[in-house]
Amino acid sequence: MFRPQSLFETRSTMLSIMIFSLVVALSIPVMMPTLFQHYESFHILLHIVGIGFASFLTAVAAIAYRKVRTKRLLFTTVAFGTFILSEVFWLIDAAWESKYYFWTFSSSEIGHVTVFFALLMFALSVFRRD
Repeated sequence: MFRPQSLFETRSTMLSIMIFSLVVALSIPVMMPTLFQHYESFHILLHIVGIGFASFLTAVAAIAYRKVRTKRLLFTTVAFGTFILSEVFWLIDAAWESKYYFWTFSSSEIGHVTVFFALLMFALSVFRRD
């Protein structure tokens, strides 16, 4: 008998569902304008799949943090969440290049700053002694 909660029992199924649903949800508004530009579509699809992987890793790290409750896992969860944010900014830059600026910064620059913050969170989780 099929149970909906059984879909999220294995990590591979959860990864497949998250990536597929994100690709479908983001493909329509983001990829439709660049559908016939093959290289640009692949670049945008790469960032959408990156959002999917980062979302999966954030969910797995959050579940692990909820079970163990160490600060190392908290920093790791924040780092993976920051990767989601950086991929979103890089997706904005790839899909609508030179159209969206946040104050005086382009979305690509903000994506790089958020990746630096994610690396800082990973460094904190590696060098932390719990």
